[in-house]
Amino acid sequence: MKYPVLWATSALIAVVAVSGFAVARQERGEPGVSLAHDVVAAASAFETYTRGAGSISAAFESGGGVADALAKGAAYQPQQLDAGMIAYGAIAALQEQAFIDGVRQAARETSEQALIERLEANPESVLEIDGVGAAAGRAQAALLKRGAPLGVTGKAVKKAAYDIQRQDWSKGTIVDAAGRLAKVKAISAAFFIPGDDDAGRLIQAATAPREGDAFNGGGEGGAAFTPVTTRAAALAALAVLGAAGDDDVDGLDKVMHDERSGQCMKMAKLNLYQCLAVAGPHYEDVFCLGQHALIDTAQCVNEAAGGGTLPTTAPGPAARPSRGFTIPVAGQAVAAMSSPIPVGN
Repeated sequence: MKYPVLWATSALIAVVAVSGFAVARQERGEPGVSLAHDVVAAASAFETYTRGAGSISAAFESGGGVADALAKGAAYQPQQLDAGMIAYGAIAALQEQAFIDGVRQAARETSEQALIERLEANPESVLEIDGVGAAAGRAQAALLKRGAPLGVTGKAVKKAAYDIQRQDWSKGTIVDAAGRLAKVKAISAAFFIPGDDDAGRLIQAATAPREGDAFNGGGEGGAAFTPVTTRAAALAALAVLGAAGDDDVDGLDKVMHDERSGQCMKMAKLNLYQCLAVAGPHYEDVFCLGQHALIDTAQCVNEAAGGGTLPTTAPGPAARPSRGFTIPVAGQAVAAMSSPIPVGN
């Protein structure tokens, strides 16, 4: 699961200063676990795309504005976004102390290495660990919170495809339609490389406190155990066990990908390409953007998290040799951490 991702040292250092809260917690010696840079890059790709595409304005005024919005809406590589959902959910799951305690207890009852091998070979075995319901519920809530605004924006953009037909510019023929499609395909094939600001936003978004049960499975008894939320919990468990760092990425393939959600992302892209291939005037590009780049992708996220149909409104704001990216977790000693992320909500 090694992606062609380069994460600059400056990005890691900058994370320390994301907020006084993060620094203060580390000065108290709070512990953490490690996630590989490739894993965190995928999580950042998911957070960055859903935030950026979810902010697209439906107030189109020119063909240039449509082209810019289309580039933003297409800006994800399907395989990386699939892995990014799982990685993002795992960071959220690491905020559940009961699950962390359950992982440590499971390692004591069997052996750490045996538990690691079982989780890598069969991510669903995480369901045997105490506290997994709360962890999956938090992963579910985190994913739905990212997917909901994307769907709401998609519906507004799709509606705009009809509304703007009253404006003459929207009926103009797209210039160099073949070049526009080639550009969208190139954007879609590019893996996301996070920068300093992306790292900071990921930390703040993925570790944010839960805001009630409006967008989650309701805790231990009611969490939605989908393949994606289950894999997110399995990845979080491996991180607690010290088996999700840079040296471990080759063993994470089965944990980091779900065939159904990955196929959903690919189909959304294919439908977008097909739509753009036959689009003529600008308003048809707006329709392709709203339906296939935004709504279809949001539905993939929502279904992966067990949310069913898309909501109509967005939720309110709310020690291995190669450690990788450090995710602090209460109750575990850590030495020489490089990039603290606040936990324990």
